[in-house]
Amino acid sequence: MKRETEQFKHDYLPLQPAMQRMAESLLGNEDEAADVVQDCFVTLWNDREHLRRVVNREAWCITMVKRRCVDLLRKRRPTVEINDRMAIADEESQNDDRLQIALNLIDRLPERQAKAVRLRHFDDCDTRSIAAVLNISEGNVYTLLSRAYNSLKQMILDYEKGE
Repeated sequence: MKRETEQFKHDYLPLQPAMQRMAESLLGNEDEAADVVQDCFVTLWNDREHLRRVVNREAWCITMVKRRCVDLLRKRRPTVEINDRMAIADEESQNDDRLQIALNLIDRLPERQAKAVRLRHFDDCDTRSIAAVLNISEGNVYTLLSRAYNSLKQMILDYEKGE
């Protein structure tokens, strides 16, 4: 265990300053950036057995930081168009019709895309949780959600045109 700890420190701790700079540049807040980097190190340590396969440690760590920052920024202020167009906020009593329309449109998506959207927006799951539920990688979660949002956008436009 001690050797494993020393190897981890040798391989990953030198990457901390670059990870911190990346997080600060994306978040604009030193404390939040430090929290993201710390969270990444916890994940790295917990997944240390899988890290042996990583070829470019720095790219792996920077990508992890970027994804965590994006997740954090998305939680702060939703940027997904369906939220803006369909107003699926806490005002359900005023938006029952719109909510029902959104649910119907989501039901028309392919099964995995619909499940990912429901988990993200109705169950408030992060990408890691969605990946675990769907048994896919976090990168595939981003792809599923992106495709779902593009499909929903088109369905909303068609709906608004009366098609």
